[in-house]
Amino acid sequence: MIETKIHDIIGKFREYSEHARVVILQPDSKYRTALTAALLNDSDLTTLYVPFSSETFDEVTLFDRIVDSLSAQTSSFGIHASAANAMIGKNMGAFRKAAIEGLLKDFEQVEGDRIVLILDDYDFAAATDSTIRFLEELIVKFPDRYITVFNGRSQPRFPWVSLIAQTRAIILDDDRVVTQAVQHSPEAPTGRLDIFALGPGFVFFNDELITDWEGHLPRLLLFFAVDRGVITRDDFHRAFWGDLSDAQATNVFHVTKRRLHRAFDFEVLEHQNGTYRIKPSLLINYDAFEWTQALIRARDLSNEHPEVDYQRVLDLYRGPFLKGHDDHWILTRRQDIQAGYLEAVRFLAERFEARYDADPNHNQSAIEKAVALYREALREVPESIELGADTAELLVRLGRRPEAVEVLAELEIRVPAAKRDPRVKAIVKAMKSV
Repeated sequence: MIETKIHDIIGKFREYSEHARVVILQPDSKYRTALTAALLNDSDLTTLYVPFSSETFDEVTLFDRIVDSLSAQTSSFGIHASAANAMIGKNMGAFRKAAIEGLLKDFEQVEGDRIVLILDDYDFAAATDSTIRFLEELIVKFPDRYITVFNGRSQPRFPWVSLIAQTRAIILDDDRVVTQAVQHSPEAPTGRLDIFALGPGFVFFNDELITDWEGHLPRLLLFFAVDRGVITRDDFHRAFWGDLSDAQATNVFHVTKRRLHRAFDFEVLEHQNGTYRIKPSLLINYDAFEWTQALIRARDLSNEHPEVDYQRVLDLYRGPFLKGHDDHWILTRRQDIQAGYLEAVRFLAERFEARYDADPNHNQSAIEKAVALYREALREVPESIELGADTAELLVRLGRRPEAVEVLAELEIRVPAAKRDPRVKAIVKAMKSV
């Protein structure tokens, strides 16, 4: 019975991870350890394995564990990474840079079309800010042929919701992808926070709009905290005050935190064991999480009606993530969400096109809906060459060449490089030949 269950889970792992870069095994999964063992014993997979333990970890220890584990499995591993050893004890920033660059070169040398890297008991390695930062910087730069599997007793503190939005991460609970709410829902909440980050950004506490923030930083601090889930003071420093010294950043952080608490008349951020999180007794409704859940459900291979969830993705999208702000973490998150938004637009537009193709005489409204979707998306992301080409191609196909010419002309004004884009050039050539 167990063997059959594991066989089924392996099949789902292969199916769901086909396009994923990161697979997080749900910590509560009954079979995550058995799945890890099965992956290691699967002769059809190229699998690398890095086990962690409860010893004290820092970046150097983490680096050594990765190199030691993988050099024992692949004899040439570590040739490039070993250059980082010269930096130990001198400059940790230079060491991290050299270590990550060396590891990536060594990973490139491993043979295999699709390689599974298992980080087992990874939560031991992610006990400090420095090791979390090291792992995050390494994982997001991995070659596309790698699948990184996280197996541990807790979910990573990485911005994995952001990775999901990029189609780069999934959370696997045995043989299904997790789609339930990722935000905390207390049994007896002491209050409700409704947080809307898609668009300009609004926060309601018990249905009352919070307006007195004493500046923009306390408000952004709250958005950052809810978006990351569990964070540390160092996370805040790097996201908001990277140009300040540790002492200066610590002072600014505490001042900002006090202002945030005054906006609510209570301590909305709770500090425990070196980390901060939104007070657990609060019920949190966060539109970016709901949006991500809809995207996960839409991509679920067992979903018979993905168009319903893709439509939900569009309905929840009220504009760019925290529109009007340009902090680096916000811009990165904005790009991720924008990619998911465009994914939903294309899926639904193609569905409308297919309906029109099946019966043009009776489905004229369907093709108009496809045109409307593309035009709305192009207003939202006017610099997208691919989206402009999608819109123009559909208009040309419908015999609406003047509209197509107008779309491409406006695109080339906004993005001069569009003139050199092969797809745009092909569309222009096709229109001239008619």
